[in-house]
Amino acid sequence: MLKNFTNKLENIFSSKKIDENSLSELEETLLISDVGIETVDKIISMLRNAKFSMNFDIAEVKSKLSEIILNIVEPYQTKLPTINSQKPMAILCVGVNGSGKTTTVAKLAHFYKKFGYSGILGAADTFRAAASEQLSEWAQKLNLKIITSKQNADPASVSFETIDYTLNNSFNLCLIDTAGRLQNRSDLMEELKKIDKVIKSRDKVIDQKTIMIIDGTTGQSSIQQVREFSKYINIDGLILSKLDGSAIGGTIISIIDQLKVPIMAIGTGENENDLNEFDAKDFIKKILEK
Repeated sequence: MLKNFTNKLENIFSSKKIDENSLSELEETLLISDVGIETVDKIISMLRNAKFSMNFDIAEVKSKLSEIILNIVEPYQTKLPTINSQKPMAILCVGVNGSGKTTTVAKLAHFYKKFGYSGILGAADTFRAAASEQLSEWAQKLNLKIITSKQNADPASVSFETIDYTLNNSFNLCLIDTAGRLQNRSDLMEELKKIDKVIKSRDKVIDQKTIMIIDGTTGQSSIQQVREFSKYINIDGLILSKLDGSAIGGTIISIIDQLKVPIMAIGTGENENDLNEFDAKDFIKKILEK
């Protein structure tokens, strides 16, 4: 999360002063922690106007800061999609290159399998042979059916086939892995829109959710990624990957504050169990413990 944040906070307010110098230092610390300038300005303004006791201590500063961040984040805390036992669900996973999509797809499959739901995987990343191989390895490890195709096949066709198989074999869920794509490549984004359209064409018989996977180590660039992807498809929620202790994670606050997109879960490692539904209070507690 926000690495060493508490130590820095204690140094800033060691003189027990809430003045422009201490607020300026806090502003710099938040920016370094990948909280965007607009959100930092909001936090600093609220802290400047907060009321403190005459002999406040660092615990009171933490409490006020926790309250401010919680008010920003908590309204957009949400759960992973709920499966309707009467209607299967298709979860489309999207994101830029290297964001951790394929591993997150496997984690999601394992998450739902633990609750007794039957699921299959769709390898719609047909550009990279390694992506299909990686997902196939996960399918074997997790004992899941996977729909694959030849390299450079139409990803929308793979998605359609995956949904058909889900419906014809009474599965609860299909998880569709897509190719990583840069948000400034309009041709690839149009292709993603085509995949989304194919899934939506079956909305009478299958629910759909689109989850964007964000690399938690990329900082402020992730905000632009979400903004651009949202121009082409509706994003139902985000999963932040790679928050394994070395990542800062402050970008979560800015994404919610600026884009109002819900955070569903956080990925913390490479194992199938390393996925936790997002908890705003727990997130902030971890920030202020470090």
